[in-house]
Amino acid sequence: MNLNQPQARTAGIILITLGVVAIFNLWWLLPAALLAMGGVVVYRRQKLIGQTGQAVQGALWGLGLALLLLLNFLIPGVLLLGGASLLMRGREAEVEARFWATMGRLGRRRPTPALNAQPTPPARHAHPAPPVTVEQQEAQRNGNETIRLN
Repeated sequence: MNLNQPQARTAGIILITLGVVAIFNLWWLLPAALLAMGGVVVYRRQKLIGQTGQAVQGALWGLGLALLLLLNFLIPGVLLLGGASLLMRGREAEVEARFWATMGRLGRRRPTPALNAQPTPPARHAHPAPPVTVEQQEAQRNGNETIRLN
């Protein structure tokens, strides 16, 4: 089996995930994770073929059911999801645009260091400390220490 093939990579990720779930006894998390992954898969597949309405509805139901399952709010939550789905019907593209705009705003709040940023110079104080001369350092030195001059 070639590790460059997507099937081998997917199988490896699934096996590692099942191992982590078994080690930490997280079996209760598995149905919610499968529902969330299903919602993401439906969204990506439908968006790829140009069906924005079905993509957004699939993501809403998949991710919504996963969240409701985690919160143990399944029965009343399904009613809320159904209502949100009906209210969203016909305006899925607008809802999707607002969702991604909100996610973009949330993503910009975290400061990310630039890879090629220049280091900022140290702040200059009104009264700089007097420079230390080599003679002062030798007077402060006790014992057999090495002095590094920069």
